[in-house]
Amino acid sequence: MVHIDSVKFGEITVDGKTYYSDLVVFWDGSLSMRPKSHVFGVEELVRVLERNPDSVVIGTGISGILKITDDARELAETKGVKFFMDVSENACDIFNGLVKEGKKAAAVIHTTC
Repeated sequence: MVHIDSVKFGEITVDGKTYYSDLVVFWDGSLSMRPKSHVFGVEELVRVLERNPDSVVIGTGISGILKITDDARELAETKGVKFFMDVSENACDIFNGLVKEGKKAAAVIHTTC
């Protein structure tokens, strides 16, 4: 079972391995690098939804700077996907809890401000 161990400014550790980039982490342990951006829009959400998660957790950064566009929120709602958003440290906890419950969760984690 995948586990996000920690997130600090500029880095995220998943299953004991540290990455120095924003990441998308899926319930099955697969990862992808996230483009550097302070905006999470519909195009990025569409790529995440290709894996058919039942929930998407957005980590908005250490201080919450990442913004989610209204069209991304609307698309998640339209698709019936549960959408969670919090500062990245809390988002990691939410994601870990969902995975532990057996949910098909995806986490989009912003690692800077």
